[in-house]
Amino acid sequence: MKILVIDNAEQPDALFGFNADVAYFSDEIQALNAAEQYQPELIFLNYLVRGEQTPEYIQLLLDVAGDSKLVVIGSDTSEDEIFRCLLTGAKGYQDKQQLPHYINKLIQVVAQGEAWISRKMVARVLDTIWQFNIQGIPA
Repeated sequence: MKILVIDNAEQPDALFGFNADVAYFSDEIQALNAAEQYQPELIFLNYLVRGEQTPEYIQLLLDVAGDSKLVVIGSDTSEDEIFRCLLTGAKGYQDKQQLPHYINKLIQVVAQGEAWISRKMVARVLDTIWQFNIQGIPA
């Protein structure tokens, strides 16, 4: 499995030794170019790399590597910020401090096409879909 990690902090220790071809980038422009050439199956993006501009950056990444599944990692990322990332194509979110505990399961679940989000976030997504349907906007 090809994994691209975009993180302007230190490399996540959780991915060391994982049986995958892992490429790390701290520069978001280099990472965007690498995503286009590398076409990874999975992209981990630290929210702090772009901050509030993360959803727009997610869209750029998925435009060049459309078959990739993207998971945002971060610390103290608000529900609103996570929700915006999901709306632009992220398949999940994981708190960076807890990443070592969940990395194997996260990769397995997302690779199978499932989302990696909290139940509370699932409820928010469902509420949003419901609101769209109530307003007559097709889902």
